[in-house]
Amino acid sequence: MENVSPEVKNYIEILEKTNQQLNLWQNPYGIMVGALAVLFTILTIVAVVIIYRQGQEYKNRINADRELYKKKIDDFLDAQMEVIKKREDENIKLSEKADEIIKAYKKQLNISSKEQKKEIQKVIDKLEVEKISIKNSGPVIVEPDPMADMATVFGLRKYCKCSNCGFGFYINTSKKAFTAIGSSVVCPKCGSVNI
Repeated sequence: MENVSPEVKNYIEILEKTNQQLNLWQNPYGIMVGALAVLFTILTIVAVVIIYRQGQEYKNRINADRELYKKKIDDFLDAQMEVIKKREDENIKLSEKADEIIKAYKKQLNISSKEQKKEIQKVIDKLEVEKISIKNSGPVIVEPDPMADMATVFGLRKYCKCSNCGFGFYINTSKKAFTAIGSSVVCPKCGSVNI
C-alpha cells in the first residue's frame, strides 16, 4: 500500500470512515435511540389526538350546560314576569276599589253633619294616601348583590321569609318601592304577597 497515490489514499480513508458510520446502525445504542425517537413521535401524536378529543367533549359539555342554564333562567324570568303582572293587576283592582270607596264617602260627605264631615274627610284623606301608595308600590326587587354583607350591616337590605312557602330572601330597602310602613313584598319563589 505504500505505492498508492495520495488521491487513492484519501479515497480509502473516506470509505473506511463511511464503513465505520454504517456500523453504528448495528450498534445496540443506536438502535435504542432510533426506537425511542419513533416511540416518542407516536406518543406525541396519540397525546395530541386525546387532547383534541377532550377539548371537543369539554366544549360540547359547556355548550350543553349553557343551553340548560339559559333555559332555566328564561323559565325563572318568565315566572317572575307572571308574578309582576299578577301584582300589577292586583294593584289596579285595589286602586279602582279605593276610587269606588272614595266616591261613596264623598256622597256621604255632602249629606253629613259638620262633625261627620271631619271624620269622613279624614277617612277620605287616608284612602287617598293609601291609593297613592298602591299605585307606587310594586313588587320589591329581589336581586343578587356583591355588596350584600355591607348592605345588610348598614340597613340597606332586609331579610324576609315567605309566610306561604318559607323561602328566605333579602330585599333592597333603599329602593323607593319599599317603605317601612305597610310595605308588601312578593316572594320570588311562589309569588305570594307578604306584608
